[in-house]
Amino acid sequence: MIRVTSQMVNTNLIHTINRHRYDMQKTERELATGSKVNLPSDNPVAATNQMMFKTRLRELDQYERNVHDAMDRLNHMDGQLDRVGEIFQRVRYLTIQASNGTNTGFELKEAIAKEINQHLYAMVEIANAKDSTGKNLFGGSVIERDVFLPIFTHLQERGIDQGNAMTGVQYQGDINIQTREIERNAEMGVTIPGNQIFWATNMSVSSNKDSSAYVALGDSAFSLNGTRIEVNAGDTINDIIDKINSAPVEIRAAKGGMDDIILTGKTPHQIWLEDLEGGTVLQDLGLVDGINPEPPNNYHSNATVTGMSVFDMLIQLRDDLIKGDKNLVGGRDLEALDSGLENILRYRAEIGARVNRLEQHEKRITWDSSYTKELLAKNADIDVVETVMNLKWLENVHNYALSVGAKLIKPTLLDFLR
Repeated sequence: MIRVTSQMVNTNLIHTINRHRYDMQKTERELATGSKVNLPSDNPVAATNQMMFKTRLRELDQYERNVHDAMDRLNHMDGQLDRVGEIFQRVRYLTIQASNGTNTGFELKEAIAKEINQHLYAMVEIANAKDSTGKNLFGGSVIERDVFLPIFTHLQERGIDQGNAMTGVQYQGDINIQTREIERNAEMGVTIPGNQIFWATNMSVSSNKDSSAYVALGDSAFSLNGTRIEVNAGDTINDIIDKINSAPVEIRAAKGGMDDIILTGKTPHQIWLEDLEGGTVLQDLGLVDGINPEPPNNYHSNATVTGMSVFDMLIQLRDDLIKGDKNLVGGRDLEALDSGLENILRYRAEIGARVNRLEQHEKRITWDSSYTKELLAKNADIDVVETVMNLKWLENVHNYALSVGAKLIKPTLLDFLR
């Protein structure tokens, strides 16, 4: 038989009352916060899931902002290229008009040349366009300066002083692609280098150097359009040509009649050449200048470089109009114009495809965010009606415990001395 003392009764009663108070405090806290899990000790598994869901929601919120930023930038680029397309259409109309045999007046062709010269200035302005933060749209990762540098020369043609005319435009950017993270391990490019978009014809670089006896003395590497190509000790010019042609790059390599190397672009763009890690393969082959080896515009002085940017194309068209050579205007100039317009449209289509992908991805982010919020609510949120009922039940139980305890505790000597 267990002996029950007054102290035991008092201890058990106090323990019960404290437990009721703890349960009521916990329930009141749940009502105040609206969450079932306020401390990890409340439910370790639910607390872990809650942290995961909240982390995912923060991620999705950032991805959504990145998607909006990417769409804004791409739409801005598309708007600028739409202006370029309008200029091309106008210039094409003027070119056909100037090449028409019935329009033989020099004054008319000079007037057309002046208008095309203004379109040339507008094209350079568009190519140097910046976003709302002041960053170049078509300069790769270069942000501190204009990426297309016009070159002016004093011209006089057919006895007419043309003044300081634009005779060239040099690309001063790079070929890096700015990206935005739109999902875990998924990025979207939001730029296209200007030396790809603003190019009219396929480019070719011929070294004009006999390389039949060339042999690589050691392992090295070089880059074509940002694609790394490894060179092993003992490689000859034929080995290097094979490696270039098997690389995933829009350049085709061939051996010329002088046993030199010829690089030709498969699409209109500026060929980007760079020796890597202190190597001199491209310099030794006569493609890159040893004094100025860093791209862009680092071609060897003896190399033959062909191909035109859209600026070169407009300059050539303007000059041919001033010369009055309608055969060149209606022949090579019109062909280069159509090639440049086709290249612009190709990149507009690529930008449109990226925007479409971002729009679809935005919908997936919205659905994922909604579903994650639903899981978080099921994991952590309380049922208000049920919780209020539980609180009332706990209050009643606590009151019953206090009432029963008052009867169980025996009067003491102090009660009789009152």
